[in-house]
Amino acid sequence: MSGVEERELTSPVDMVDGGGRLRPDAIGWSRQPLHRWAFPAGVDRVHAFDFWCLTTSTVALSVLVADVGLAGVALVSVQDLAGGSPVERIYVRPRGLPVRMPDSTEGELVLDAWRLHLVVGPRRIEAQARTLTGRRIEVALTIERPPGHETVNVVVPWDETRYHFTSKQQALPVRGVVRVGKTEHRFDPEGEAFACRDFGRGRWPAGVEWCWAFASARRNGHAIGFNLGSRWTDGTGVTENAVVVDGRVHKIADVVDVTFDARYRRAPWRIRTRGSARVDLTFTPMTLRNVVVPPFLRLHQCMGRFAGTILDDTGTPVVIEDVLGLAESLRGRW
Repeated sequence: MSGVEERELTSPVDMVDGGGRLRPDAIGWSRQPLHRWAFPAGVDRVHAFDFWCLTTSTVALSVLVADVGLAGVALVSVQDLAGGSPVERIYVRPRGLPVRMPDSTEGELVLDAWRLHLVVGPRRIEAQARTLTGRRIEVALTIERPPGHETVNVVVPWDETRYHFTSKQQALPVRGVVRVGKTEHRFDPEGEAFACRDFGRGRWPAGVEWCWAFASARRNGHAIGFNLGSRWTDGTGVTENAVVVDGRVHKIADVVDVTFDARYRRAPWRIRTRGSARVDLTFTPMTLRNVVVPPFLRLHQCMGRFAGTILDDTGTPVVIEDVLGLAESLRGRW
């Protein structure tokens, strides 16, 4: 086995002390967001972001709001899974966003900028945007929160001054509509419309590298989702790995390895736990997005289909069959 000894938190906890250092009692994971944070003035390298990927069987909507101090970024991107380039509005502002990022996972952000109105919260995503070529994007989606639905909430402790809280929220039903020009995309949970969220707050090191994979679907009458991360948590004593079945988190302490052909990322990827059979997946890309900004960012992001098995807490296989999701590799310097 190649796992870590993780501590499950069950009550609210402050993530940082008065000097902006990580509190040891905040290290661990929880089934609901329990961490509180209040970064003192003058603390450097504070990163805040909220990323959503909302999918049906035919389209993927990506929404991002991020503030890393040096810059603020917002993105609304619609990808037709039949092919072609995404239709998107990208907003970048030096020295951060003009609005404050929310202080909890329950907070809501409203951003108004040129050709962009965006509302991002835990229960709704709304947008009116125009691309640089004038194409109109309209989003009106409601994210459902089934009672008792569990999420994966982890503090990654690189050291006492470099750490990150992440809330990975999978298999959330979503309904509403996304329009691109005159084309309308309906989101309905009965039609396999799901939202996946990556919410983060923390102080990052100067360089970071990760591979990440997630997906949600309904199979054999069960709502399933998973989140799998590789590389960026190595050596920290925690993982962000889990499978969610009907709203119940089955935490995976084993380290995950992701392998792919760096020369041709459209070839199938392999995702497996190191030294155990908890995760054994193949990912077949359908789309590929490359974002390269030397020397700061190299992102290779794919939408595609997962197949294989993940074992739940009892050792029972959760069969992942033709499940739509996302996989990416990233190297960044900030």
